[in-house]
Amino acid sequence: MPNVRPFTVKDLVHLLGATALVFSAVVVALYVKDPYGRAGIRPSSQVPNLGERELMVSRARDPSFDSAIVGNSTSIPMQPEILDKLTDRKFVSLSISGSGAPVALAVARFFLRYHSSARTLIVALDDTWCRNARDMAEGRPFPFWLYGNNLSYIAGLYANASFEMLDLSLYAQRSGLRPDGYHPYDEAFIGHHYDDVDATRARMDRLTRPARSSQSRPFTSVPLVLLEKLFATAPTVTFVQLWTPRYISIIPLPGTPAAEMDDACKKQSVALTEKYGNVRLVNWAFDSPENRNPANFYEANHYRNELALRIQHEIAHVLKDGAANPPVDR
Repeated sequence: MPNVRPFTVKDLVHLLGATALVFSAVVVALYVKDPYGRAGIRPSSQVPNLGERELMVSRARDPSFDSAIVGNSTSIPMQPEILDKLTDRKFVSLSISGSGAPVALAVARFFLRYHSSARTLIVALDDTWCRNARDMAEGRPFPFWLYGNNLSYIAGLYANASFEMLDLSLYAQRSGLRPDGYHPYDEAFIGHHYDDVDATRARMDRLTRPARSSQSRPFTSVPLVLLEKLFATAPTVTFVQLWTPRYISIIPLPGTPAAEMDDACKKQSVALTEKYGNVRLVNWAFDSPENRNPANFYEANHYRNELALRIQHEIAHVLKDGAANPPVDR
């Protein structure tokens, strides 16, 4: 009977060392292949389709742009090519569907880190920006490590590296997105019969206008506190706080705690505009004829391109040198 040598601690160390070497080789290969465009080795036009959250990092460090739009799906209707013509800037859309304030802030910081001569940053705001620290958590997973510093990126590669990811980086199809990041959502809505205004009205009118507040007094928006820190660190960049449109059915009822909290949040936003000379304000999140017209919406917080065009013209107006901010209720 042949002798069988027992597995020793030394053998275990050798096995672990070999595994670590193979794994490190995969990580190095991933870094060199740059599947996300995060390292700046692969241009954004060649980044494979790995998902919107991962894909936008290559757009965010693309040197072709000097201005950006950050936010969730409520900012997707903002079209870079229209803003380019109206403002003589070069915009990229970094809007990420289903995200909240923490994601927008992370993407904004990343964009500014790689654009020392950035001119403009439009920050789309909705009710997710009127929350306290407890309610700020993202509802969907997000790769914050991709948008962090280089050390976070390398650590993230180690944590997420796999042969499957290496295979994707080598053979996955290119994203197919436009270089400026714009990906219209109107086709998806129309494809699901949201183009029927009467059906849209019936669907939105079933919603009950908010009356209760999710916070206790005094109302303070933690995301806006964090946004102020961004304003303070980039004095040469012109920021636009864009409160995106809401259909009347999700605008708080006047005289209720929900309306009081919403008003406090808006006033906090106004105070930032008054405090910083490089900050502008465009507010479309209030009771107005436009926000009572169902023809302007697909859903209560998703508006159509016709309304988006008006908003982009207003943004261009406040970006003009010496242009005063419009009143808070416009």
